[in-house]
Amino acid sequence: MTDREDTTGPVMTVTRVTLPDASVTPVQCFAPEDDATRTSRPLVMIWPGLGVGGRYYRPIARYLAERGMPVAIGELRGQGASTAVASRRHRWGYHHLASEDYPMEIRAAKAELGLPADHPTVLLTHSMGGQVGGIFLSRPEARELNVRGMMGVGSGTPWYRTFTGSARIKFLLGSQFMGAYSQITGRWTDGPLDVIGYGRQSGMHLAEWAKLARTNSLEGLHDADRNYVLAMRATTVPVLLTRFRNDEDCTWASAEKYGRLLPKTFARVEELDGNLGHNRWARDPQIVGDRLIRFCAQIDEGAAARERNGR
Repeated sequence: MTDREDTTGPVMTVTRVTLPDASVTPVQCFAPEDDATRTSRPLVMIWPGLGVGGRYYRPIARYLAERGMPVAIGELRGQGASTAVASRRHRWGYHHLASEDYPMEIRAAKAELGLPADHPTVLLTHSMGGQVGGIFLSRPEARELNVRGMMGVGSGTPWYRTFTGSARIKFLLGSQFMGAYSQITGRWTDGPLDVIGYGRQSGMHLAEWAKLARTNSLEGLHDADRNYVLAMRATTVPVLLTRFRNDEDCTWASAEKYGRLLPKTFARVEELDGNLGHNRWARDPQIVGDRLIRFCAQIDEGAAARERNGR
């Protein structure tokens, strides 16, 4: 099912994906006005951060589409306009997002935009979206869908040792409380009791996130069909991890330590000019949008060089 929004500039359509748990997730798609660039440029698939609905990223999606990029915004299960409702019986975690939500939503976006399944794709991820994104890159579906790279913004590990001072204690205690509470209730609360503004995440997912915050390890993810630690170590697509200098939720060390989980990607950590914090860049898109366009060009240049060298 597809909805169309009338607006100036690139047209947004919404296609809906029914996931294996029968929940429905919307994927917002933006086609560039020049049809030639739609098929010649990579699809940019945007993945939200924890507790952020997909509609928040519309400004940067439009910015990229206005510059010739086909763009789609995914939705993390249980967030935004997703119909999934977590409980003690209905649970999901990192593995389910990486093996089900990410590939299914990318396939749906390509179909909606008239692109083949193997059309080149670059992930633009925010915070949690990058944590799941790194896992997804290690899966065969990422290769089948021709995912050529990932640029994270504020995407790092929540490992408490990557923070200093009072923030270190806050991240350790806060993450462990959220993980434990969510395990007991089956989900993180929403509504008036959700003082940090997240809400609706599965207890399984937050328990795994809490373990990552405590140990910086993704070992033993629930229902995993592979050893993700080893699979991530073997991943080779380019990864760029960026942050703004005033991002208190993703320190330089946080991004750098997450990059070490993907050693063969030679993940580069880069600090962006501007003071757009952890979230505001999605609404004030020029800095991140321009860097993403350059990142895509760098990926193309690297691929061309390897082809010339017969590799």
